[in-house]
Amino acid sequence: MTALYIDGMTKAMWLLLVVMMTKLEYVYGARILLASAQIPSHMMMQTATGEELVQRGHEVYIAIGSIYPKPELLEQLGLRTVKFHMPSDVQSEDAPSALRADLAKFLAERIFSPDFDPIALGKTASASVSRDCELMLSDSKFLEEVLALKFDIALVEPWFLNPCVVLLPYKLNIPFVSLENFYLPLIVRLPALPSFFRIPGFVITASEPSLWNSVINTLIMIGAHGKITSMWNNTLLDRYTSRSLTWNELILKSELFFTSNDHHIGLPYPLFPNVIPVPGITVRPTKPLPDKLEKLMTQSRDGIILVSFGSVASYFPEPVTIKFLEAFTRLRQTVIAKLTIAEGIAVPENVHVFQWLPQNDILSQPQTRLFVTHCGSNGQHEALYHGVPMLGFPLFAEQAGNCERAHAKGFGLQMNVHNFTSAELFANIQEMLNNKTYSDTIKHSSATLRDEPLVGPKKAAHWIEHVIKYGSAHMRSPAMNLPLYRFIMLDVLAIFVVMIFAVTAIICVSTLAITRAVKRKLMHHPSKKKVE
Repeated sequence: MTALYIDGMTKAMWLLLVVMMTKLEYVYGARILLASAQIPSHMMMQTATGEELVQRGHEVYIAIGSIYPKPELLEQLGLRTVKFHMPSDVQSEDAPSALRADLAKFLAERIFSPDFDPIALGKTASASVSRDCELMLSDSKFLEEVLALKFDIALVEPWFLNPCVVLLPYKLNIPFVSLENFYLPLIVRLPALPSFFRIPGFVITASEPSLWNSVINTLIMIGAHGKITSMWNNTLLDRYTSRSLTWNELILKSELFFTSNDHHIGLPYPLFPNVIPVPGITVRPTKPLPDKLEKLMTQSRDGIILVSFGSVASYFPEPVTIKFLEAFTRLRQTVIAKLTIAEGIAVPENVHVFQWLPQNDILSQPQTRLFVTHCGSNGQHEALYHGVPMLGFPLFAEQAGNCERAHAKGFGLQMNVHNFTSAELFANIQEMLNNKTYSDTIKHSSATLRDEPLVGPKKAAHWIEHVIKYGSAHMRSPAMNLPLYRFIMLDVLAIFVVMIFAVTAIICVSTLAITRAVKRKLMHHPSKKKVE
């Protein structure tokens, strides 16, 4: 009897274990698709989150073009790749691929051109992403493969210059969450008023609210919304949606909106529960440095200065490169730089040039004292997380605004890459190395960021799992279901205007009627004659 009882209990326990494992498979073994613009820095945000999801037991795939260089590096992170056909001759001057081998030189030729037009560069980038989306969505073999995988959810990037990647989960009929540096408030219906909020990437000299800044912010918010959304490819939208949808409606289908910007490096602003800041999205646990870099760290007596201008900007005109090197040669510190140096240019002994650098791992080293950067969002947040002051040289896109916000926070200084001298660069480096204010300020902000329960990819992965388990309806604001005119209360304003006109008209008509009546009474009243 006892044996039967134990046998029955054993079977019950095994049954319970199977049920629990089934539930765990559903919750913690989801199949997730990553998709973003085929731009290296954008894909880094995706892969960092994907790597964390893999470590949590999920099966993560990433959509890449067939010419993506070194896909094995993605596989080393535990990610699986699904490739759409991208012809090797996809390069063009009007819509160059961000995967082209000479992208750094291509950008430098435009950035340092006398007639450089940042708006034109934005349109070029938008056209490039549109072309990549068209290649992805028209590849029947790719679509068959991703449909067969039956993904539970997708993590996509509705890039503010071109959100066409959101068409992929729509076409697959799967839920998706969004990851982007920032969102236009009017697009995702954020109650961020221009009286105190400024769009990241747009420079305004004063960070404190004022009447003049509110006027400028309002004009920028309206202008940016109109200018940016005008770049979006409506032909692509009409071709790949089964009914009449707007880009705005499609973006708002997102379950969550992750943003890499928040109050640690920018200004605080109100957010809904499903709009979640994930600063430090590319910050990963520190890995051992390659032997050569480790040796430089060990041998450096006065510290390390890291010089890196992101994943797509390592090429500079020769005169600019020479000014950098002239300043660096006067330093006692060891300079580790990701730069392309032309033949014939002498490199100082204290400068060590690399074609690739593990940026996050170098910033995490206690010997690293300064980061010379283009103020890309990923690099800025890595420097913030590790408490390294920044000397900014913005090149294009939102980088000027990023440098401005870091300077306003006291994290460093900024310079103009088009107009500086080696003496000015040397003086600013000395100021930042010798003035502890910069280091103390950013280390304090680093401590506040690190004090949060979850940071960067861990935070993003947590909330993705939350949505897989519970959905996002409980986090979604009704504002996201409103058309734009109702969100900004144009309908209420119209009623007020009509009421004001109606009241004004009533007052005017009444006043006119009373005036006329008085005049008539005075005109017809018999005049009093003096009685003799």
